[in-house]
Amino acid sequence: MVLAPQDCGCPIIEEGPSLVNSPVCPGNFLFMILLEQYLWGRCDISTPCKRIESVDQPKEAYDFIVVGAGAAGSIVAGRLSEDSNSDVLLIEGGGQSPLGVRIPSFYRTFWGNEDVDWGVRTVPADYCLDQGGKGCQWPLGKGLGGTSQLNGMMYHRGHPADYDDWVALGAEGWSWDEIKPFMDMAEGNKQVGTLVSGEYHSDSGKMPIQTFAHQPGPINDMKQAVKEAGRPLIQDMNNPNTPEGFCVAQAFNADGQRYTTARAYLEPKSVRPNLDVKLNSVVTRVLFDGDRAYGVEYIDENCIKRTVNATKEVILSAGALNSPKILMYSGVGPREVLEPLGIPVLEDLPVGKTLKNHCGATLYFLLTAVNNTEALDWNALTDYLLKREGPMSSTGITQFTGLLYSSYANRSLLQPDLQFFFNGLYAECSKTGVIGEKAGDCPNAGYNVSANAVALLPRSVGWMTINSSDPTDPALYFPNFFSHPDDMAMIKEGLLHLRDIFYTETLQEKYKIVLDPTQLGDCEELDAWSDEWLECIIRYHTDPQNHQLGTAAMGLVTNPQLQVLNLRGIRVCDAAAMPSQPTGNPQGAIMGVAERCAHFLKEAWK
Repeated sequence: MVLAPQDCGCPIIEEGPSLVNSPVCPGNFLFMILLEQYLWGRCDISTPCKRIESVDQPKEAYDFIVVGAGAAGSIVAGRLSEDSNSDVLLIEGGGQSPLGVRIPSFYRTFWGNEDVDWGVRTVPADYCLDQGGKGCQWPLGKGLGGTSQLNGMMYHRGHPADYDDWVALGAEGWSWDEIKPFMDMAEGNKQVGTLVSGEYHSDSGKMPIQTFAHQPGPINDMKQAVKEAGRPLIQDMNNPNTPEGFCVAQAFNADGQRYTTARAYLEPKSVRPNLDVKLNSVVTRVLFDGDRAYGVEYIDENCIKRTVNATKEVILSAGALNSPKILMYSGVGPREVLEPLGIPVLEDLPVGKTLKNHCGATLYFLLTAVNNTEALDWNALTDYLLKREGPMSSTGITQFTGLLYSSYANRSLLQPDLQFFFNGLYAECSKTGVIGEKAGDCPNAGYNVSANAVALLPRSVGWMTINSSDPTDPALYFPNFFSHPDDMAMIKEGLLHLRDIFYTETLQEKYKIVLDPTQLGDCEELDAWSDEWLECIIRYHTDPQNHQLGTAAMGLVTNPQLQVLNLRGIRVCDAAAMPSQPTGNPQGAIMGVAERCAHFLKEAWK
């Protein structure tokens, strides 16, 4: 019987945050409760025999300590522990990854959930004004997998010119040809020879990559609209010969499920006895003896401060927002920041001074010819339980994306500087499971979708800092969006591209699309699509993206081997070390950095 739990050969431990009563599906709905129970009973989804257990008490010392089990740290720890002679400790501030994270259609479900999301907000400024003075929201993954639990799963490597930029900024040895082999080590592409070419992809890596099993019908209409609007359609956004165009993106998934780097790279204790994982433990600082790192201090799940030693190296992979924070509380950072807080300065380096990120704006539309109904129902659930297909196996129209050049781009570099995202048709909530269940307060007013235009090479540079001697206090983040006028101009161009697509005859005849009047906010009185209106929308509905990097950049804070300058036994192996933005979704580049970091460590200590 499809609904009966399977015998998995290992006990199923139901843990982690629930799908029920989530921010995107608030309420204790019986259908969602039943759905989650059915998912727990599928062995290939709950994978109880591959469960990563947290050690109660780490040993006194390990060869390597990896801080952070996110997109980078899970790779580094997994690769280092392949050597059975190396003792590795992986420390993660969060806990077990929720079961619901594995279902692609629930990709937004845990945003804002304090057990899975650190809840980072930027310092309020003249952008993200729709947030009511709270600053921009950056979902920051917490738990096994880090932010690879929360992102949209798109796989993109960036473009070769991106890595020429890295080299120019001091990352010698990180050109496209030099990082590509490490991207290949991570990529396990399931469509080489069918959808994509082996010339630009690898099928031997640990992370499964392919298009989702389900593509909703409106994606075909969107393709036709893109073509009608005169923008190109492409097959593979990672083919360097076709850098510009729209397509259905490949994503980190297999068998209808999301794959995080933790799921792909980490093995349970029974398979990898030399890898210890300590969950729900927040690293507060790195310990130094002179200029050499010898361990870390952390606060465990019982709020007890503890220390553990590393005989070889400490690797910070806590992400672009947390790795620099740990460095600063360890005495590594700007003297003018640390001394007033009473933190002894070990090394005066510009940690946090170059916070870079993609940024853009969101437009909200109503498809007035379509009633607003839930995409999740009993049919979708049955399809998923039986075949791992259907609406639950994908991210709706979010899998459709595009890359274009703005008028500010240098086309000869084959480096597009605008990206487009589309949002809607998520099978993420249902009260009853009944087909055609009405959604929202006004279901007959139309179906809600949104779209984002994002600048991939913004000129604005932000910063982050600390203002307390207590490492448990949050850091301060200043993205400094739109401080350079070119960024605003690029995003305006991007919004006009979206206008041209949404107002094509193809989409208008079938869906009768209008701007959502309830989402115009402070811009309601301005003439739609005027220059003044565009700037208002950009500042009101700012898309702050979640692609932060550069806060411990190679050439400024770390050397090309990812070692912190002038110090020994410590490296930064995550997006913090990346000196500039890849022109696309960054997880592919982050995985390449992590693979290469593990290679550096193995070579140094073989």
